[in-house]
Amino acid sequence: MMRSLASGVKGVKHLHRRLVYVGAVVVLTAIGLGGRLYYLQIVRGDEFATLGRANFIKRVEIPHTRGMVLDRKLDVMVDNRPTLNLEVTPHFLGSTDEATATLRQVADILGWSDLERDEITKDIISKRGLRRFRPILVHRDLSPTAVEEIENQRGIFRLDGVELRSGQRRQYMFGDRAAHVLGYVNEIDPRSLERAKLRGNQLDYQSRDLIGRAGIEHQHERHLRGADGSEKVVVDAKGRRNTGAYMAGLLGDEKRHDATPGNDVILTLDADLQATAERAFNNPEAGTSARAGALVALDPNTGAVLALVSLPGYDPNAVGDAMRPEYKSELDQNPLKPWVNRTISGQYAPGSTFKIVTALAALSTGTFSPQDEVFCPGYYRLGRRAWRCHKDSGHGAVNLKEALKVSCDTYFYAAADKMGIEPIADMARRLGIGDRSGVALRGEKPGLAPDKAFHDRVEKKTGGYQRGMALNTSIGQGAVLATPLQLALAYGAVLNGGRLMRPRLTREVREADHRVVTWRLKPTTTDPTTSGGGNEIISEYSGEPPQITVDYPPETTKTIGVAPEHLQAVREGLLAVAQERGGTAYWRRSKLVSMGGKTGTAPVVRLGTRRLKSNEMEYFERDHAWFVGYAPADAPEIVVAVVNEHSGHGGSQAEPIAVQVIDAFFSIKQARGKSARDWRDRSR
Repeated sequence: MMRSLASGVKGVKHLHRRLVYVGAVVVLTAIGLGGRLYYLQIVRGDEFATLGRANFIKRVEIPHTRGMVLDRKLDVMVDNRPTLNLEVTPHFLGSTDEATATLRQVADILGWSDLERDEITKDIISKRGLRRFRPILVHRDLSPTAVEEIENQRGIFRLDGVELRSGQRRQYMFGDRAAHVLGYVNEIDPRSLERAKLRGNQLDYQSRDLIGRAGIEHQHERHLRGADGSEKVVVDAKGRRNTGAYMAGLLGDEKRHDATPGNDVILTLDADLQATAERAFNNPEAGTSARAGALVALDPNTGAVLALVSLPGYDPNAVGDAMRPEYKSELDQNPLKPWVNRTISGQYAPGSTFKIVTALAALSTGTFSPQDEVFCPGYYRLGRRAWRCHKDSGHGAVNLKEALKVSCDTYFYAAADKMGIEPIADMARRLGIGDRSGVALRGEKPGLAPDKAFHDRVEKKTGGYQRGMALNTSIGQGAVLATPLQLALAYGAVLNGGRLMRPRLTREVREADHRVVTWRLKPTTTDPTTSGGGNEIISEYSGEPPQITVDYPPETTKTIGVAPEHLQAVREGLLAVAQERGGTAYWRRSKLVSMGGKTGTAPVVRLGTRRLKSNEMEYFERDHAWFVGYAPADAPEIVVAVVNEHSGHGGSQAEPIAVQVIDAFFSIKQARGKSARDWRDRSR
């Protein structure tokens, strides 16, 4: 009996242990379930509620309108045109196999490459969580044929999750005109998107958004971009939109947030003058031809850029968005490098246009006075070497004015030999050569104003600085480099009394113009039957004018610190270049307005014992032709710097280009019937 009782007690204890174990399991299970419920309902409750609603309520992006770019007279240069884009929503594509099959059909319709199709498919099926409910843009600007084919396929295969959505494409109104100024846009790449997120993504970039890549499009991205809006719509399980009055209750009060348009950018550029400047490089009537070159036209008093040309260029309409591979390959392989903006990135030996720098250095240091003469026998001897002048027979005795007029190399050799390279380098830097100007464009190069320290550093193996290097520098050769923009600004400082201006491409940024334009007829005479009678169509705006949000007034970066009488002496020489018989620019000067300027010819290969004509040399071995001119001579309103690459002499291949632009400037101003001040910079 004792054994039976002991066995019973042992069984009770064993049962008790089992009950404890079971109870522990129950408690732990309850805690786990409670924790899971807390996690699902409290921690991630909002997320799953959103996922649930997303099965029938879909958020659709309303794309913003990118701001316009207008020229100084408010002619539109860059606008937007309506397009149809293709979007897919990952969730509504179905399973991975279904999504892959649907995207394969879309790829066949749109002609995607296998690589492009695979990349898009991989990106779409990788979306997780709420991102599966966000539409993804997969193709912009569908052709009418593609739209028709997609609609046909939707009727046959349904193409669930595939939608056509209205959008916009950037439109450059004048094709390739001013391409290097305006720039272009294309889709943001993953690296740029990640960089934007690290910086806070203030402009709310999303994958495949457009972003400014060059020119004004890049520089004013934050002004032009705008902000997307959104709209809630009710859809079925396949992502198709449901309509009906009862749907309003599901959407709530805040079912739509309108997009915010980007601001408009007003340039200092004149589209008509820009067109003339681009045509001027290849104008049979003016005897000009060019394969590559650059031109800058600006107001020397304000720094406002009126025209800016880099040849060859590209069509922003073709390189924006999804660039055609064959067009990109053509641009990339072109030896003339159309991507490069030569006005700010082209660093050239400036040739004789640089002689104003040497002249001002000689005057400022007291090396020469304006009246001092140098005899030119056709060369200047330094040691055992003869540094030849461009005129083999020589110019005889010349002073500063005559030396600039006939571009006598010997005069400037003598000045450089006497004062050395340091004063020349110092004056060049005062005039902005060797430093970036601060123009609002990407890729500006600083140029080079070489001094003794520079040559000691780069010529260390051959003994460093030598006296002859100053002679080369004095005529704009050797190591000296300048961009066309720098030369235009340097001449502008000489013309405006010694102020180096910051170049301005933008006059102002303002809100988008929402005014309504109405048109009416206005009789031009009381009797329409008389000569000149009839009606004039005029436009009138109703509504508030747009507000200026950012203003860009003229800005002086520094004063060059040159005596007024020395500036005047150089200006007299520049005037003689174009206005006096024998001047290097005399025969091709403007017949419309008085002008001054300086020609230049810059060899790109070392001179041999015999002078070769341009047609005797390979293209890339020919001299660069330079000209910097201004008008009118007594009160300059425009300065134009031109380089015509590998074309020969500046007087014959660069000056006629500048003269066409100068003549057009005054012809346009007269035709518009505005005062010089209004035309130049709108009351500034």
